[in-house]
Amino acid sequence: MTESTNINLHFAHANGFPAGSYQEIFNQFPDDFEVFALTKFAHSERFPVNANLANQVAELIDYLTNKVAKPVYSVGHSMGAVVSFMAACERPDLIKGVIMLDPPIASGLARIAFKLLKYSPLIDKVSPAGKAKIRCQSWPLGTDLVDYFKNKALFKKFQLDCVQDYVLAAVDEGEGQLKLNFDAQIEASIYRNVPHNINQYYKRLTVPGLLVTGSDSDVCIPSLLATFVKKSKIEHVIFEGGGHMFPMEKPQQVAKIISDRIRLWENTGIR
Repeated sequence: MTESTNINLHFAHANGFPAGSYQEIFNQFPDDFEVFALTKFAHSERFPVNANLANQVAELIDYLTNKVAKPVYSVGHSMGAVVSFMAACERPDLIKGVIMLDPPIASGLARIAFKLLKYSPLIDKVSPAGKAKIRCQSWPLGTDLVDYFKNKALFKKFQLDCVQDYVLAAVDEGEGQLKLNFDAQIEASIYRNVPHNINQYYKRLTVPGLLVTGSDSDVCIPSLLATFVKKSKIEHVIFEGGGHMFPMEKPQQVAKIISDRIRLWENTGIR
């Protein structure tokens, strides 16, 4: 029997965006890429949100161990990128390489400031938690939610297919209405617990790594990333013209960056 030559990839979603929101990226991958994706982080009673998203790292490791059961390349966007990086540091036997897309990382002095803010009500003002906890979560049946979301500031640069994928992934019909299936309070809690202990992982990455940040991102600001990039020794490239949500703005280009880099790692045997 011929052994499978598929390249296995896990994609970890951004906070508030279930895995299916990235379907347009998944559609672009080569046929020999097998994509796995935990649907929604932090919605299992086994892995509630806790300090520095430690449970979400454990949740990813559990998923890779019990659901995937073979080594993968781990790709993540925003929150999913941070969780993927930390999991790769902890379990290089499960993760062959990691690609981080615009992660919310505060390093150096910014890390200390962010840690202090977590212990005050100001965290809901300096992070998206304040908006997340009061966001609209339901609409009348028949509401055109693609039209609704595409006119929101966060979604305005999204490709239309990506808005449609988000609605399919994030909205369910129930109790005579349309409802978000990503709990807003969980979303807010994730924002409040973005890791401030990333410094503990600086020298622990032993697999290949690539950091891709949007040139126009309001999350990945160079001054906040500098210490992380230097001390973790991760390769850093800029996605020109992209904001924080560039995977939804240019999914074809992002899929090519991911597949080209993983193919390079596979062909050169970098481990």
